[in-house]
Amino acid sequence: MSKLTAPLALAVLAAQALTACDPKTPAPDAPPKPPSADPGPPKADDEPVDGGAEQEASEPLPPSPGDPVQPAEPPAPSPATFDHGPAGQLPSGQGSGYLDRTVWAPAMCWPLQEAGFANSQVYGPGGGMGPPGKPSQCDSLNYTLPWRDNFCEARSRTSPLCASGTGHQGQDIRPATCKKNEHWAVATEAGTITDIGTYTVTLVGKAAPHYTYRYLHMQMSTLAVAEGAKVTAGQKLGKVSNDFGGTPTTIHLHFEMRAGLAGVTTDGKPVAVQTFIPPYLSLAEAYQRKLNGGVCS
Repeated sequence: MSKLTAPLALAVLAAQALTACDPKTPAPDAPPKPPSADPGPPKADDEPVDGGAEQEASEPLPPSPGDPVQPAEPPAPSPATFDHGPAGQLPSGQGSGYLDRTVWAPAMCWPLQEAGFANSQVYGPGGGMGPPGKPSQCDSLNYTLPWRDNFCEARSRTSPLCASGTGHQGQDIRPATCKKNEHWAVATEAGTITDIGTYTVTLVGKAAPHYTYRYLHMQMSTLAVAEGAKVTAGQKLGKVSNDFGGTPTTIHLHFEMRAGLAGVTTDGKPVAVQTFIPPYLSLAEAYQRKLNGGVCS
């Protein structure tokens, strides 16, 4: 994998965010072949509507004025040993990807305790826009490399960096096997659980630039954390499931990253503005460190 050193221009990011805010090779620890039993077809195939009750309940803590948006220049990535597609590349018919080679969180933990497969839960087998013939969400294609970026995948949700202003706001990740309520999601960094919604858990990082991470579709009845809790990097949060406010989606973790824009003012006063940023390469680097034996701390 080449060195990921093309940070976004702050001016462009700020302008886009403000505009939108107006209103087959298995990995070394690849899981066994998923079971043939299908937990059942999903009844919902998308993420929460931006601006709905769930979204409003999950607003993060505002960034402090002057906090940097961009991460420090990241080190050269470790040699990749697992197969993953390039950032910003979406299959034909699934929307226009967003090419961003920035590793926004170069030291974050992989958000699952075990292996995982980054791909689309909507356009993959068993998804609402998946292949014809109603294949199972447990189809082996969903649990096979390479990874696929699906930030800005065609969705109706507000996502300022996407070409149309709408698209998938994060990254879908299948757990190690097609079994719900079994595989743990963990904190990507030390911070505070600022909100727990109907099917969301929001973590705001302790260290600048205080990224906001949202985890969707865990089993909400058995969470290992409570709102206001202080967590350490790698700490268990909950088990990957298909909770979606009473209507199940496929078994996956929807993972988001949001960054605050520093130096944004109105009438001379600082304004807390946040926008979704592409998590794919940060996830790839975190997973590679996990494969290399790295330990979250």
